[in-house]
Amino acid sequence: MNKKIIFLSLFIIFACYKNQHVLKNYDSHIFPPFFHRNPSNSHFSENEISILKNVFKNWNFFSKKDLSNSNGHNSEENHLFKHGFNEFIHSLNFDLDQTKTRTAIDTLNQFIAKYPNSKKVQEIRNIIVKLIKKLEKKDYYIANTYFFMHKYKAASIYFKDFIKKYPKSIYKEKALYKTCIITYKMADNKEKALDFFDNYQKYVKLYPDSHSKIKKLKTYYKELLKL
Repeated sequence: MNKKIIFLSLFIIFACYKNQHVLKNYDSHIFPPFFHRNPSNSHFSENEISILKNVFKNWNFFSKKDLSNSNGHNSEENHLFKHGFNEFIHSLNFDLDQTKTRTAIDTLNQFIAKYPNSKKVQEIRNIIVKLIKKLEKKDYYIANTYFFMHKYKAASIYFKDFIKKYPKSIYKEKALYKTCIITYKMADNKEKALDFFDNYQKYVKLYPDSHSKIKKLKTYYKELLKL
Protein backbone atom coordinates (compact mmCIF):
# COMPACT_ATOMS: atom_id res chain seq x y z
CA MET A 1 0.00 0.00 0.00
CA ASN A 2 1.25 3.51 -0.79
CA LYS A 3 2.96 4.91 2.30
CA LYS A 4 1.24 8.31 2.01
CA ILE A 5 -2.14 6.58 2.01
CA ILE A 6 -1.18 4.74 5.21
CA PHE A 7 -0.07 8.00 6.86
CA LEU A 8 -3.25 9.80 5.88
CA SER A 9 -5.46 6.90 6.97
CA LEU A 10 -3.80 6.77 10.38
CA PHE A 11 -4.17 10.50 10.89
CA ILE A 12 -7.87 10.37 9.97
CA ILE A 13 -8.41 7.52 12.46
CA PHE A 14 -6.65 9.31 15.31
CA ALA A 15 -8.14 12.70 14.44
CA CYS A 16 -11.62 11.20 14.72
CA TYR A 17 -10.66 9.30 17.86
CA LYS A 18 -9.33 12.43 19.61
CA ASN A 19 -11.71 14.89 17.87
CA GLN A 20 -8.72 16.72 16.34
CA HIS A 21 -8.04 18.16 12.89
CA VAL A 22 -5.97 16.05 10.54
CA LEU A 23 -2.50 17.50 10.09
CA LYS A 24 -2.24 19.06 6.65
CA ASN A 25 1.45 18.41 6.19
CA TYR A 26 1.11 14.70 6.89
CA ASP A 27 4.03 13.61 4.71
CA SER A 28 6.54 15.48 6.93
CA HIS A 29 5.05 14.22 10.20
CA ILE A 30 4.98 10.46 10.57
CA PHE A 31 3.25 10.25 13.95
CA PRO A 32 -0.46 10.34 14.82
CA PRO A 33 -1.80 13.67 16.20
CA PHE A 34 -1.73 12.74 19.88
CA PHE A 35 2.09 12.91 19.75
CA HIS A 36 1.68 16.67 19.39
CA ARG A 37 -0.26 17.12 22.61
CA ASN A 38 1.22 18.85 25.63
CA PRO A 39 4.29 16.77 26.62
CA SER A 40 3.27 17.02 30.28
CA ASN A 41 0.29 14.81 29.43
CA SER A 42 2.35 11.64 29.71
CA HIS A 43 -0.40 9.13 30.41
CA PHE A 44 -1.69 7.23 27.39
CA SER A 45 -5.14 5.70 27.58
CA GLU A 46 -5.57 1.94 27.23
CA ASN A 47 -7.29 2.50 23.88
CA GLU A 48 -4.34 4.53 22.57
CA ILE A 49 -1.85 1.89 23.69
CA SER A 50 -3.88 -0.91 22.10
CA ILE A 51 -4.30 0.96 18.82
CA LEU A 52 -0.65 1.95 18.64
CA LYS A 53 0.58 -1.58 19.33
CA ASN A 54 -1.70 -3.03 16.67
CA VAL A 55 -0.68 -0.36 14.17
CA PHE A 56 3.01 -0.99 14.76
CA LYS A 57 2.57 -4.75 14.64
CA ASN A 58 0.73 -4.71 11.33
CA TRP A 59 2.27 -1.69 9.65
CA ASN A 60 5.54 -2.14 7.77
CA PHE A 61 7.05 1.34 8.20
CA PHE A 62 9.54 0.86 5.44
CA SER A 63 8.81 -1.63 2.70
CA LYS A 64 11.50 -3.94 1.33
CA LYS A 65 11.37 -1.87 -1.83
CA ASP A 66 12.09 1.31 0.14
CA LEU A 67 15.03 -0.33 1.87
CA SER A 68 16.48 -1.87 -1.25
CA ASN A 69 16.25 1.40 -3.17
CA SER A 70 17.78 3.50 -0.40
CA ASN A 71 21.49 3.90 0.16
CA GLY A 72 23.15 2.26 3.15
CA HIS A 73 22.90 5.42 5.26
CA ASN A 74 19.12 5.76 4.84
CA SER A 75 18.56 2.05 5.35
CA GLU A 76 20.50 2.08 8.63
CA GLU A 77 18.68 5.24 9.73
CA ASN A 78 15.31 3.63 9.01
CA HIS A 79 16.20 0.46 10.92
CA LEU A 80 17.42 2.44 13.96
CA PHE A 81 14.30 4.59 13.91
CA LYS A 82 12.04 1.55 13.68
CA HIS A 83 13.91 -0.08 16.57
CA GLY A 84 13.60 3.06 18.71
CA PHE A 85 9.91 3.46 17.93
CA ASN A 86 9.34 -0.20 18.74
CA GLU A 87 10.93 0.34 22.17
CA PHE A 88 8.64 3.34 22.66
CA ILE A 89 5.50 1.38 21.78
CA HIS A 90 6.38 -1.35 24.28
CA SER A 91 7.04 1.17 27.07
CA LEU A 92 3.60 2.78 27.07
CA ASN A 93 1.89 0.86 29.88
CA PHE A 94 2.17 3.09 32.96
CA ASP A 95 1.45 0.24 35.38
CA LEU A 96 4.43 -1.87 34.35
CA ASP A 97 8.10 -1.65 35.30
CA GLN A 98 9.67 1.31 33.52
CA THR A 99 12.84 -0.45 32.30
CA LYS A 100 11.45 -0.43 28.77
CA THR A 101 10.82 3.32 29.05
CA ARG A 102 14.48 3.94 29.90
CA THR A 103 15.55 1.63 27.08
CA ALA A 104 13.34 3.55 24.66
CA ILE A 105 14.85 6.87 25.77
CA ASP A 106 18.38 5.51 25.31
CA THR A 107 17.61 4.10 21.87
CA LEU A 108 15.92 7.28 20.65
CA ASN A 109 18.80 9.41 21.97
CA GLN A 110 21.17 7.18 20.00
CA PHE A 111 19.16 7.96 16.89
CA ILE A 112 19.41 11.74 17.49
CA ALA A 113 23.15 11.49 18.16
CA LYS A 114 23.73 9.48 14.99
CA TYR A 115 21.33 11.34 12.69
CA PRO A 116 21.04 14.92 14.06
CA ASN A 117 19.84 16.25 10.69
CA SER A 118 17.09 13.69 10.18
CA LYS A 119 13.56 14.97 9.58
CA LYS A 120 12.42 12.62 12.34
CA VAL A 121 14.51 14.31 15.09
CA GLN A 122 11.92 16.82 16.34
CA GLU A 123 9.20 14.17 16.60
CA ILE A 124 11.62 11.86 18.40
CA ARG A 125 12.45 14.66 20.85
CA ASN A 126 8.74 15.04 21.53
CA ILE A 127 8.53 11.32 22.30
CA ILE A 128 11.55 11.49 24.63
CA VAL A 129 9.98 14.38 26.57
CA LYS A 130 6.79 12.35 26.95
CA LEU A 131 8.73 9.30 28.15
CA ILE A 132 10.70 11.33 30.70
CA LYS A 133 7.45 12.83 32.00
CA LYS A 134 6.09 9.31 32.33
CA LEU A 135 9.11 8.26 34.41
CA GLU A 136 8.63 11.35 36.57
CA LYS A 137 4.96 10.56 37.14
CA LYS A 138 5.72 6.91 37.88
CA ASP A 139 8.40 7.80 40.46
CA TYR A 140 6.00 10.16 42.22
CA TYR A 141 3.28 7.50 42.13
CA ILE A 142 5.60 4.97 43.83
CA ALA A 143 6.56 7.41 46.61
CA ASN A 144 2.94 8.43 47.08
CA THR A 145 1.85 4.79 47.35
CA TYR A 146 4.24 4.21 50.25
CA PHE A 147 2.95 7.42 51.84
CA PHE A 148 -0.69 6.31 51.75
CA MET A 149 0.32 2.89 53.06
CA HIS A 150 1.91 4.71 56.05
CA LYS A 151 5.29 3.21 55.17
CA TYR A 152 6.91 6.51 56.00
CA LYS A 153 10.55 5.47 55.95
CA ALA A 154 10.29 4.11 52.40
CA ALA A 155 8.14 7.07 51.32
CA SER A 156 10.72 9.49 52.69
CA ILE A 157 13.52 7.85 50.70
CA TYR A 158 11.51 7.87 47.48
CA PHE A 159 10.29 11.46 47.89
CA LYS A 160 13.81 12.74 48.60
CA ASP A 161 15.13 10.89 45.58
CA PHE A 162 12.25 12.25 43.48
CA ILE A 163 12.97 15.87 44.46
CA LYS A 164 16.64 15.37 43.65
CA LYS A 165 15.95 13.78 40.24
CA TYR A 166 13.17 16.18 39.20
CA PRO A 167 13.89 19.60 40.78
CA LYS A 168 11.48 21.35 38.39
CA SER A 169 8.69 18.78 38.53
CA ILE A 170 5.07 19.84 38.73
CA TYR A 171 4.83 17.33 41.59
CA LYS A 172 7.67 18.88 43.63
CA GLU A 173 5.37 20.95 45.86
CA LYS A 174 3.32 17.88 46.76
CA ALA A 175 6.45 15.79 47.30
CA LEU A 176 8.02 18.35 49.65
CA TYR A 177 4.77 18.88 51.57
CA LYS A 178 4.38 15.14 52.11
CA THR A 179 8.01 14.96 53.16
CA CYS A 180 7.14 17.49 55.87
CA ILE A 181 4.22 15.31 56.98
CA ILE A 182 6.46 12.24 57.02
CA THR A 183 9.20 13.88 59.09
CA TYR A 184 6.55 15.09 61.53
CA LYS A 185 5.11 11.58 61.87
CA MET A 186 8.58 10.15 62.44
CA ALA A 187 9.73 12.88 64.86
CA ASP A 188 9.67 11.01 68.17
CA ASN A 189 12.68 12.89 69.59
CA LYS A 190 14.41 16.28 69.30
CA GLU A 191 16.97 15.04 66.76
CA LYS A 192 14.31 13.77 64.35
CA ALA A 193 12.31 16.95 64.89
CA LEU A 194 15.19 18.83 63.24
CA ASP A 195 14.41 16.98 60.00
CA PHE A 196 10.91 18.36 60.10
CA PHE A 197 12.10 21.90 60.85
CA ASP A 198 14.50 21.75 57.92
CA ASN A 199 11.84 20.54 55.47
CA TYR A 200 9.33 23.02 56.88
CA GLN A 201 11.68 25.94 56.19
CA LYS A 202 12.29 24.70 52.65
CA TYR A 203 8.58 24.38 51.96
CA VAL A 204 7.69 27.83 53.34
CA LYS A 205 10.51 29.44 51.36
CA LEU A 206 9.57 27.78 48.05
CA TYR A 207 5.77 27.93 48.39
CA PRO A 208 4.86 30.97 50.53
CA ASP A 209 1.42 31.22 48.92
CA SER A 210 0.32 27.75 50.05
CA HIS A 211 -1.41 29.28 53.05
CA SER A 212 -3.64 26.39 54.10
CA LYS A 213 -0.80 23.88 54.02
CA ILE A 214 1.60 26.22 55.80
CA LYS A 215 -1.03 26.80 58.48
CA LYS A 216 -1.26 23.06 59.08
CA LEU A 217 2.53 22.66 59.14
CA LYS A 218 2.82 25.50 61.66
CA THR A 219 0.73 23.51 64.13
CA TYR A 220 3.19 20.63 63.74
CA TYR A 221 6.08 23.06 64.14
CA LYS A 222 4.72 24.39 67.46
CA GLU A 223 4.01 20.88 68.69
CA LEU A 224 7.54 19.64 67.96
CA LEU A 225 9.10 22.66 69.67
CA LYS A 226 7.83 21.18 72.94
CA LEU A 227 9.92 18.02 72.61
